[in-house]
Amino acid sequence: MSFGWTLTGTILQLMLANFLFMLVAFSGGGLASGGSLGKRRLGVLNLSLFLLPALCVLSACIVIFLHWRGGGAMSYAWYALPLVATVLYVGYVTALSRRHRD
Repeated sequence: MSFGWTLTGTILQLMLANFLFMLVAFSGGGLASGGSLGKRRLGVLNLSLFLLPALCVLSACIVIFLHWRGGGAMSYAWYALPLVATVLYVGYVTALSRRHRD
């Protein structure tokens, strides 16, 4: 693991955390303003507001820790954790908006 790639990946993860916060704030706010969402669905949207950016920070911290411990190139795979969570969130919001529209 090179220091340059670890630093670049960490900076990009922190930028992604800001983007995901805004994505969830606007998409969740748009759905919540419609009114007829249940308590559980609102809870998932509220949790996602903080969970998705936290996953970015967590994955960056894991990669930095593995860099210090001499991890290999497969340690960079931890950067994909928030991307997988984002795909799940976008799928959830898309399904929720389709149900909400009908």
